[in-house]
Amino acid sequence: MYLSEQERTNLPAELERAASFRLDGEMYALARQRGTDLTGYLEQLDPSDPNSALDAFERQLAVAGIRINGSVSDVIDRFFATKESAILFPEFVSRSVRAGMEDFRKLEKIVGTRTQIDSDTYKTIYMDDSVLSAADLQLAKVGEGAALPKIELKSAEHSIRIYKFGRYLEASYEAIRRKKAAVVAIFLRAIGVQIQKDKFATAVDVLINGDGNDNAAAVQNTATLSYDDLVEFSLAFDPYELNVMVANKAMAKTLLTLSEFKDPAVSLSFQLRGEMVTPFGAQLLVDESVPSGQIVGLDRRFGLEEVYETTVLTETEKLIRQQLEGTAISEVAGFGKIINSATRVLNITG
Repeated sequence: MYLSEQERTNLPAELERAASFRLDGEMYALARQRGTDLTGYLEQLDPSDPNSALDAFERQLAVAGIRINGSVSDVIDRFFATKESAILFPEFVSRSVRAGMEDFRKLEKIVGTRTQIDSDTYKTIYMDDSVLSAADLQLAKVGEGAALPKIELKSAEHSIRIYKFGRYLEASYEAIRRKKAAVVAIFLRAIGVQIQKDKFATAVDVLINGDGNDNAAAVQNTATLSYDDLVEFSLAFDPYELNVMVANKAMAKTLLTLSEFKDPAVSLSFQLRGEMVTPFGAQLLVDESVPSGQIVGLDRRFGLEEVYETTVLTETEKLIRQQLEGTAISEVAGFGKIINSATRVLNITG
């Protein structure tokens, strides 16, 4: 947010550099070219000190005199006081949506790694150790000059599916222009939560059915769920470990009401503080995206890769021009299997 040299003399030292250059709508395009968002682009122009309380975007808000948090937050109209301050509005929208995505913590608990890509297709690499014998898998000592055991990393036969996850803003500018920024941010956060929830459902489907490369999870069938079934299910992960289980509400109830898990010594934290029981040390996630009668188990370290094209996308030009209604907010992402045997499904047929 450009201010004259005389105006900058009245600013705290931390804000002087932020006030020394002009904001321009083209910054969003330049940021996308560099694989970042406006905040990241501004950080290149105005790097944050490690001890700074504000990041580069927040410093621009401070220079513009725009407050977005708490009971003293400004109304949305404040963003459009000048052409320069209007440039900040799309990033305010994106950051609010990202905050909501961060609020939905389930996805990060089933993803082993995230990879940023620069196109709408991606071929992952994977290791299919299910076709190897125990002797082939063992990294045994070998004699001098002898060949080492070989494990092959392969490129996926097909590109994994990339989806656009998002929502349209229904509200007109006139409907929200006099609403507090902190209030509008709550609704934007709700959009972020839903985007992440939709991504989680897609991730669960990939864990179960594979990513299009003939790598559906191995299935263990049983007529009724018993403690013995869970023991067998857990042991089947060797040499990996079962550290996450995902089930819908009905199946989670069935699991948690097994007599072994109703034991007071086991379920005390659930009864007192609502902390979910961790069967065999695995974190139990409850989500309706899991099909009825199934429990998905995985070793989160090796099960799933998330790929994403960029950060949250907004139609910046429309938002800068105050054309909110019908504006898309989205993220492009997909999921691929890493090591197929690190995921298994327990299927209750009865």
